[in-house]
Amino acid sequence: MNKTFVIISISDRVNELNNLIKTIMSFSKFDDYDINLLYQDNKKNHSKIQNKDRFARIIIKDELLGCHGARVILLRSIAPYDIYINLDDDMLLTEYTDYNASITKALKRDTGFVLTNWAKTESLMLKKVPKMKDAFVKQVLVYQGGGMVYSEKIAVLMRNLIPIKCTFDTQWSLTSYLNGYTNYRYLGSLAIHMVCGTGGMNDFMASNPAIKSLEDYVTYRQAKKQKGNGMDLLIPLDSDLKPLAKLTHEYNKKYENL
Repeated sequence: MNKTFVIISISDRVNELNNLIKTIMSFSKFDDYDINLLYQDNKKNHSKIQNKDRFARIIIKDELLGCHGARVILLRSIAPYDIYINLDDDMLLTEYTDYNASITKALKRDTGFVLTNWAKTESLMLKKVPKMKDAFVKQVLVYQGGGMVYSEKIAVLMRNLIPIKCTFDTQWSLTSYLNGYTNYRYLGSLAIHMVCGTGGMNDFMASNPAIKSLEDYVTYRQAKKQKGNGMDLLIPLDSDLKPLAKLTHEYNKKYENL
């Protein structure tokens, strides 16, 4: 089975990216995973990327594309794999990171995305360790967490998305769901994900407008403080799904015999 980590990064996160790659390389359990990277090099510093020989492919783009657009372009640019795992550049894989069960789940005919668990710091992660269990929980809207696992059947859907500069990548898990697949959270794996740090997605959201491209299926909630940019909207949750989303999911699930 061929597997790859799908990573997008940006010039002001090159140190974080290098740290992520070092954690991948520090565990033999990830030796048979390829690494494919799309690097948004708006500051022209891609020469600082370390361990380049560990990557299957590095794609350099001069402009900022956002999480959604960058991942779509990356998937379109690489050869097909059996399994893909989306990682953010501000993550660290750990001794508690184990994708095997999620991979098995993702390969099932009716499974969409499998989100794995995470904690913001090492100390918070260690508090979660006793609560880990080999269990899957259904959840429609899933994001990157401790790594998001999916198979080629879902990658096909993602390649067909339009790579617009939107501030959330809600369209990924929602597209899977609308096509009849079931998304899950897996509680038996833990990674460190230092979300909401400086630069990266925060800067992208601050410099781009909020886009309500999924209004047919999602009720967008407004942030208390309106800033006239991508931060004006809160990240959609399952509770924000409109009835049409469930109806579309059920119809396609039955139609595709999932």
